[in-house]
Amino acid sequence: MWCTECSAAGCKVGWLIVLLLMSWVVSPQQSGGVRDTVQLDEVQVTAARYPRSLRSVAAPVQVVGAGHIQTVISGDLPAVLAAVPGVQLQAATAQTLKLTLRGIGSRSQYGTNRTQVYLNDISLSGGDGYSVFDDLELSFIERAEVVKGSYSAWYGSGMGGAVRFVTRAPHRGFEHKHTKLIAETGITAGSFGRLKFTGLVSVGRPSNQLTAGIARLSGDGFRENSAYARTSGLLTGGHSIPVLGKLSYLLLLSDVHAFTPSSIDESTYRSNPSAAASNWLLAKGFKEYQRLVAGVKLETAVAPDWSNSLLVTTKTYDQFELRPFNILDDRSLGWSIQESVRYTGPGFTSAAGIEGFFERYSWQTRANETGVVLNEAQELRRYLNAFVNLEFRPVEPLSVSMAVNVNVTNYRLLHSSRRDDRGAYMPAPIVSPMAGMVYRLSDRVSLYGSAGHGFSNPTVEESLRSDGSMNTSLRPEKGWTFDIGFKSWHLNSRLALQGSVYAILLNDLLVIKRPAEDVFYGDNAGSSVLRGVEGMICYRPLYWLSGSLSVSASDNRFRVFEDSGAGFSGNRLPGIPGMQLYSGLVADLPLKLQLHLTYRNTGSQFADDANQVKVEGWQTFDVGVRYEPEATKLVRVKAQLWVYNVFDEQYAGMVLINAPSFAGSAPRYYYPALPRNWAASLQFYW
Repeated sequence: MWCTECSAAGCKVGWLIVLLLMSWVVSPQQSGGVRDTVQLDEVQVTAARYPRSLRSVAAPVQVVGAGHIQTVISGDLPAVLAAVPGVQLQAATAQTLKLTLRGIGSRSQYGTNRTQVYLNDISLSGGDGYSVFDDLELSFIERAEVVKGSYSAWYGSGMGGAVRFVTRAPHRGFEHKHTKLIAETGITAGSFGRLKFTGLVSVGRPSNQLTAGIARLSGDGFRENSAYARTSGLLTGGHSIPVLGKLSYLLLLSDVHAFTPSSIDESTYRSNPSAAASNWLLAKGFKEYQRLVAGVKLETAVAPDWSNSLLVTTKTYDQFELRPFNILDDRSLGWSIQESVRYTGPGFTSAAGIEGFFERYSWQTRANETGVVLNEAQELRRYLNAFVNLEFRPVEPLSVSMAVNVNVTNYRLLHSSRRDDRGAYMPAPIVSPMAGMVYRLSDRVSLYGSAGHGFSNPTVEESLRSDGSMNTSLRPEKGWTFDIGFKSWHLNSRLALQGSVYAILLNDLLVIKRPAEDVFYGDNAGSSVLRGVEGMICYRPLYWLSGSLSVSASDNRFRVFEDSGAGFSGNRLPGIPGMQLYSGLVADLPLKLQLHLTYRNTGSQFADDANQVKVEGWQTFDVGVRYEPEATKLVRVKAQLWVYNVFDEQYAGMVLINAPSFAGSAPRYYYPALPRNWAASLQFYW
C-alpha cells in the first residue's frame, strides 16, 4: 500500500534509498531486465561505421535493448535513453525533443542540432544540422546505440557523439528454409486521452525477409492547445542476391498534426503549468507535416578479406506551421550517397569511404490574416565527408584505433525576397582526427583512452543575418574531446561495470541572437570547457531480481565568453544539469507478474548565460507491472500497466535557454512536464 500520510519529500527520499540499495542486485541476463536497459556485455554494435565488439571500442558506448524499449508503453522517447549516463533528452511537447550528449547541443532553441541521429544506416540529420527524430515510433525500434566522445569525428558534425536507432528485425522463427509469418498487434491507452494502435508483420526466411509496421498515436495533451496525432508506417527488409551480396532497404513514413502550447513564464509555470502561452493559445498555433525517409544498401564481398558497401538515401518533408506572428510553409528534398570499402586481415582492419549529401530547402512566411507572402527563399545545402580508419594490435592485449574525417560544407542562398544578391557560406575544409587505445588487463577488464577532434557547423538559420544575407565570416564550433575509462564484467557476467572521465574543449562557441520573436541568427562569442564523470553498474545476485544504476556529474563553464558587451567568463553553461542519476529495478513475481521500478534525479541548471535564472532540479518515480502468461500454440499475450511520476513532481520537461522578452512580457523559459499519469497496454503475438 502506498504511503499517503508522510510528506512527498520524505517518501521520495525513502524510495531513493531503497532503489539505490536494490540497484546493486541487477541482472545483465534477466529477460526484459537491466541487460535490456543498458547492455554492457560482449555484443556487436554498429554505431561506429561497421559492426564491432563493445569491448573493442575506445569510447563509452551503451546499447539500450528491446526488453527495455518494449516496456516504454507511453511512447516516451526520453524514457528510452534515460538510463544512459551523459544523455539528456528534453521534451517540450510530444513532437518537440532536444537531445544533448554531455551537454553538447544545450544551446539549441527548439531541437537537436549538435548530435548526429541515425535510423539504421540513414542519417536523420538534415542539411541544416538539425536531427528530426521526434516522430520515431518505438514499436518499430529494436535497440538504440549511443556512442560518445572522440568517435563522433567519424560522423562529421556532432561534437557530443551519435545515437543510432535500429529497426525491428525477425531474428527468431526464420531459421528454416520454409517461409514463415510472424505478426503482433497492440493497443495502449492512458492519461490525457492518449491512445495508440500498433501492428507489425514479418515474413520470410533466412535469406529473404520483410517487415511492415503501422502505428497511430493520438492524445489531448496535458496542456492547453497541445492535442496531437501521428500516423507512422515502416517497410524494411533484406535479400541475398547471388554475386551482388546482401541488399537491404528501409522506408519510413510519418504524418503528424500537433498543436503548440509553447513555453511559459515562471509565474504561470508555478501557478498554472497546464496553461499554454497566451499568444499561441489565441492563434491556436499548430504544425503539421509529412515526412519520408528511405534508403537502399548493398553489401558485397568482393574478395575473402575485402567488402564493399554502397548506401543511397533520400529524405523529404512538407510542413505547414501556424504561429502567432506568421505562417511558415516550408519543404525540403535531400539525398545522399555513401561508398565505403573495408579490409580485414589477421589483427588488422582498415576502412575508407566518402559520403555526399545534397538538399534543396524552400520556405516562405505569410501574414496570418491575409495570407500575403512576407518573405521567401530557396537554399541549397551540401556537404561532403571522407573518412579513413585503421585498427591494429601492436601487442596482444593492446588495440589501437586511428581515424580521420574531412568535411566540406556549403550553404547557398539561391533566392531571397529580403535581398537581391545571392550569398554562400562555405567554411574551410575541416580535418577531424582521432586516436584511441584499448588495453585488456584480462578477459574481464578493459581500459581505454581516446582523443579526437570534432566540430559543429552552424545551421542555415544561424548563418543568415537578420536581413537575410549570409554571414560568411561565421565560424563552425570546433573542439577536442578526451576520454579515459574502463569496462569490466564479473561473476559470470552477472556484474557489469563501466566508468569514464572526459573533458571537452570547445572553441568558437555559437550563440543565438534574437532581435524579434520570429528572427534569430548565430554569432561566435567565445570558448568553453566541459568536464565530467560517468558511471554505470549492473548486477544480478538472484535469478528473479535485477536492477541498474547510472550516474553522471559534470562541471561546464565558459572559459572566455562575451556577448553584446557583457562578460560571462567563468559562468556555468546554461541548459546542462550538474548531475543526473537513473536507478531501475526488475523483479519476477509469482503468477507470471513482473514488477518494474525506476527512479530519476536531475540536478538544477541555469537558464541564462548570466547565471541569474536557476531552474530547480527534479526527481521522479515510476512503477510498472507486466503480466505475461504461458503462450499457447497460436498466440502469446503481454499486458502492462504503468504509473509515471507517482509523487506528482512539478518540473520542466524542457528549458528554453536565454528566453527573450518582447513588449515588456516576462521571459518564457519553461515547458512543463507531465504530472502524475498512467498508461496500460495489451499486446498479442502470433
